Amino acid sequence: MKTTYNAAGSPIKGKKIIKRIAQVALASMILASANGTTTIAVDGTAAWPVRPVKIIVPIGAGSAPDAAARLVADGLRQRWGQPVVIENRPGADASVGTGAFANANDDHTLLYGFASALTVNPLIQEKVPFDPARDLVPISAVTNTIIAVAVHRDLPVHSLADLARIAEARPGKILWGAGPSLPRFLFAAFLKQRNLDMPFVPYRDAAASPIDLAEGRVQLLITSLQATVTPVQSGKARVIAIANTRRVATLPDVQTAIEAGYPEMSIDGLIGLFGWRGMPTRLRDRISTDVVEVLKDPEKRARIEASGQLVLGGTPEEFAEAIEQQRTRIGEIAALIDFKTMK
Repeated sequence: MKTTYNAAGSPIKGKKIIKRIAQVALASMILASANGTTTIAVDGTAAWPVRPVKIIVPIGAGSAPDAAARLVADGLRQRWGQPVVIENRPGADASVGTGAFANANDDHTLLYGFASALTVNPLIQEKVPFDPARDLVPISAVTNTIIAVAVHRDLPVHSLADLARIAEARPGKILWGAGPSLPRFLFAAFLKQRNLDMPFVPYRDAAASPIDLAEGRVQLLITSLQATVTPVQSGKARVIAIANTRRVATLPDVQTAIEAGYPEMSIDGLIGLFGWRGMPTRLRDRISTDVVEVLKDPEKRARIEASGQLVLGGTPEEFAEAIEQQRTRIGEIAALIDFKTMK
């Protein structure tokens, strides 16, 4: 047995060694707390994180979700005392990045992902590069992307009821565009449910649709609130409704689709942090707590909200339940329209 010596050079044996180890461990914990860092016991012996953490974001840099992910990563870096880096992996409505995360098999890689990758993508893609039921462990919802319905200023519409009435009187005359995936499916469900004829204008470049709305080349656009900011602030368009389940503080007079009486066009654009398959429950819960604490920062909240997103936070169970609620809504929409013919 190896002998351990104290600072004076005398041997330390038996219970004294155990006591000394406990003292050192306690001192390390106190030091970590003083430095504002958090270590997390994964299996009772190892601490996490022990090296830099990577967060995969399945959308391009500069987008509102990417900006929110970077704010969260910065807060987690401060709490964990390790670098937290963002890796953007856009493509295929977030399936590329989500698949890259699922196949990374790395206990220091997390996903800042879209719930729609789990609820919508399996319905519109022949094969997704991940198992929606097993590969992603919900940790905490972070944001809810605000989905806005905006119309050109010359269209005499100030509500969804106005829109339904005028579209019925002018079949085939009102052109509309949409953001990819959820926004398009929501509005298509609205048209189907109300038996309205409004031609859809597809866009390969998402940046082109707000320009066309401002110029009146399309009369309606349903997309993220951030994408409508320029035409709305210039006075060339106005927001008449939001698809989210609760109102937005920056648009207090704008109704939700549910309030307006059109529940088929209601959904929340959930985005949050996911862990890997087999992530220890204790670690999952601790990271969730850290995310919630980071989101309490007033400056971070203000910056996220300014980009057209609602700040969420919450437990893994709450996030998992919200994803299931979205999956139910997607099923209801899929009963009205064929997703695969619209992709």
